[in-house]
Amino acid sequence: MSRETVTFSQSAPSSICVDESALSSRTGCCVITLTFTQPTQIGEITFRNYYTWAVGIHVLRASPTSSANIGGVVGAGLLGGDAGGEVAWAWKDPAAWQVGVKNKVIMPHPHTETASHDFVSVTCLESRVDWQDVIGLRLVLRQPSPVWRTFFIEEITAYRELPRLPPFSVPIISQDGQSEKSQQVTPLDRLIQQTRRAMRIQQDESLEGELSGGGYDLGTLQYT
Repeated sequence: MSRETVTFSQSAPSSICVDESALSSRTGCCVITLTFTQPTQIGEITFRNYYTWAVGIHVLRASPTSSANIGGVVGAGLLGGDAGGEVAWAWKDPAAWQVGVKNKVIMPHPHTETASHDFVSVTCLESRVDWQDVIGLRLVLRQPSPVWRTFFIEEITAYRELPRLPPFSVPIISQDGQSEKSQQVTPLDRLIQQTRRAMRIQQDESLEGELSGGGYDLGTLQYT
């Protein structure tokens, strides 16, 4: 079953520099802004890397008292239109943006091509702030190496929910120690099986201790 995606508009990568007067053709840092049509919940963002060393995510959340947010729909002021209001002001105010993910390294060795084209996932669990009522996300891309003059990310997709864990196959061990045919089990089933197996091992060790005249008491954790 496919997950629900969230619609957004995306800006072109914009180069940024601390000293704008010294802005060159390559700064090593650029920003992509995602604008959502209404305040929404975001569970995960996925994208394809292209020579980006690390990515940071800044979050802009809607204010419930905003005059530009009527009926849950964000006004045109978010994009610099004439709607005005608190949200429009917050959109342009750097202090209104919260740092969700400061710096996630997605290309461990910036001077080599390792992981330069990997498929990357960032979830809300990695963020310092909640991804609730989100109206804007800024993806801050960094590449300190001068080897790659061009870097960006593509195929950006936003999902409303967290990724679901797929079922997986594990060998089921029978009481005689023989492996049976693998079958699809859930993580809870696997945990139950591992717990039962550990309890059987503890019982066997306890019996061996009684027969040998010494061992650990599992109840008191003392040697008897």
